[in-house]
Formats: sequence, C-alpha cells, structure tokens
Amino acid sequence: MAKTSENRKKGKNRLRRKEAMYGYLFTLPWLIGFLALFLRPLITSLKFAFSNVAFTPDGVKTTFVGWENFISPFRDNIHFMSQYFVPGVSSFWYEASLVCIFSLFIAILLNQKFRGRTFARAMFFLPVIIASGVVIQVLRYNGLDTDLETENSFVFSSDGLAILLRSIGFPEKIRTVFEQISNRIFDIVWMSGIQIILYLSGLQSIPQSEYEAAQIEGATAWECFWKITWVRVSPMTLVVVIYSIIDSFTNVSNILIQWTYEKYVNNDLGVSSAMGWLLCSIAFVVLIVAGGLISRHVFYVNED
Repeated sequence: MAKTSENRKKGKNRLRRKEAMYGYLFTLPWLIGFLALFLRPLITSLKFAFSNVAFTPDGVKTTFVGWENFISPFRDNIHFMSQYFVPGVSSFWYEASLVCIFSLFIAILLNQKFRGRTFARAMFFLPVIIASGVVIQVLRYNGLDTDLETENSFVFSSDGLAILLRSIGFPEKIRTVFEQISNRIFDIVWMSGIQIILYLSGLQSIPQSEYEAAQIEGATAWECFWKITWVRVSPMTLVVVIYSIIDSFTNVSNILIQWTYEKYVNNDLGVSSAMGWLLCSIAFVVLIVAGGLISRHVFYVNED
C-alpha cells in the first residue's frame, strides 16, 4: 500500500515537471524576442526618462536631469492631475473590472447549447482579429476611427438611460455609474474577445457530473453558479484579471496614454518616456495587489 502511494506521488511529480517544461518551452519564443528586440529599446527609454533629449546633426544627445521629467507634467500644468492623470489611472481598473464581469457573463451564455453557437462565439472574437496588425491599419485609413466614434456616441449614448434612471428616482452616484457603463458598452465588447475565450475554456473543463449531483441534492442555478462554476473558473479568473489589467493599461483610447503619445510625437521623448515608466510602475503595483488578493481565493483541482 505504501509502495503504491509512493509510486503515485512520483508519477505526480513527473507530471508536474513535464508540465513545467512545457511552460518554459511556450515562453521561450517570447523570452528570445524580448532579449533580441525589446531589451535594448527598454533600456534606452529608461535612460530617456531621466534625461533631457535633444536632436542634433550629430545624433541624439542626452543630458541627465534626474526626476525632472517625472515632476514637470504635474508642476507645469495645474490641470494635468485632474484632466489627465486621475481620469486616466482610474479608468484602468474600472475598465478592467467591467471587461472581466462582462466576459464571464457572455462566456456562460455561449457555453449553453443553442443554434448558431459557433457563429456567436466567432462574432465576439472578431474584434480581436480586426484589431490586430494590418487589418486595423487598413480600416483606420478608411475612416474607422471617425465612424466608430460617431456611432458610439449615437447608438450607445447615455442620455436616454439618464432620463429613465432620473425619473425612477435613482441616486446621482448610481446614475453616474450606469451612465458610464452604458457609454463604454462598445469598448467593453471590443476588448472582451480573449477573456471570453479564456472563460469558455474554463467552463468547458467543468465535469457535467458535478452539476447533475448538485441538482439531485436540490441546488438552485444560483447556488450551482457560486458553489461550482465560480469555484471551478477561479484559476481562469486570475488569468483573465491579469490579462485585462495589462490590456487596459495599453489601451490607446485612454486619455493619459494619448497625452503620452502626443509628447512622443512632439519629440518630447524625456517626458514621454518618464510617463510611460510611471504607468508601467502603476500597472506593476496593481498587478501585484490584484494577483495577491485573487490568488487567495483560487481553487486548484489538482492540489494535494
């Protein structure tokens, strides 16, 4: 009996080592690309963040200025904090949380059996294909940005919702939240393709026998969701949250990222690099906090 238990433990250890090896192999292309293509520009941007960058006939000249590039936007523009920094940073976590909730909701719907399920899944993943590479550049060249901005402001306008909520008697703070969500519906759907696929993969790995056993015991659909579905997809929730946070911090529609890009276009590389590193630092802190909080409630089936 003891020998059987020991052999089983050795088999689990071999399986974990094999899975770890596959993980390293999958990350190897990214690691090679990072070292070969990304590491040098990353170091250069860090140098620019602490320097005054000037373009001369002899090339780029840098003069060390310390933390000046990090401080100057807040010091020289009294409206920078209220108009750009606070709205930009706050929209990151707000956007990521909405995308995660919406993705789980749509994934549960798409996991049901109905006609046209494959087509519906493809439609939600379509924005990921459109937003990649050459496709989005061609569409933007043909006026996609202007068209989408016009359609978004008209179709998803919150004026009607605001009037309805006001007539019902909702408090102003609650009305503001719902109005902001309604105005971001288009962006939320556009950014949820990958997250929906991730949640679908987690939902499809749940044994149907668990739901059948719960139904025999008299559990309601609401209880099945919290006791089975939510627990089983908790590892995927951690992945989805991390991905959504990173994706939201690279969303070009964010007002703070647009400001940073304008500085880059205007050849103010020092301030642009400094703000980029500041955003990366904020994202890093948010990822650590969110990952630490969520990982405490993650349930792994294969844990001993």
